[in-house]
Amino acid sequence: MVVVDPKYTTTTERLLLRPMAMADAADILLMRSNPEVMLHTPLKPSDDMEQTKAWMQGCFDRDNNWNFSVELLSSAAERYPTEPRVIGLVGAVRSPEVGYIFNLSYWGKGYATEALKAFMPLFFEHYSGGEQPRFDYAEAHVDTELISSQNVLRKAGFELLEVREKDFENPILGIRDTCIFRRRRPGAEVCNPALPGACGLHKGRKNS
Repeated sequence: MVVVDPKYTTTTERLLLRPMAMADAADILLMRSNPEVMLHTPLKPSDDMEQTKAWMQGCFDRDNNWNFSVELLSSAAERYPTEPRVIGLVGAVRSPEVGYIFNLSYWGKGYATEALKAFMPLFFEHYSGGEQPRFDYAEAHVDTELISSQNVLRKAGFELLEVREKDFENPILGIRDTCIFRRRRPGAEVCNPALPGACGLHKGRKNS
């Protein structure tokens, strides 16, 4: 089981990133029950609270999962007095693969970019070869037609590595192509995808 140390908490101009907790289940259910939010994930939308709690517990139980809840700081939250406390999740979904998910009401406001930028230093600090394995890159998988998420990744320092055709079976959309993005650890050598095993390609998909 992965327990996120409380020291791994950070703030940005508008956001607080802190360890995901089971008390966040109601706010996470709001995201998981929205068909538009879940469209490009491996999961169908669900309004079942017990399924949401089971999904969260599965995240806690996996050694390669490291999720953070995203909250608005008080100055930003004043604009949304009746909205949920947790507006999104960001983290390592299958390290070194990272991903995020946000409540639909907060799309298009730059929060995903802001949260991902803040998470990446935590990722590289955590996965630095101490108690956890060392990763010299983080990877993100996104649908070729999901331009908004590709833009978020680029703004957060990720670069397109390759496009994999018919790489992912979406439960709603069927077989899809996938863009693989990478962000290198600062100071790490550039890997060469032409060399077998040089990049340690990680097969997976953004999990929300």
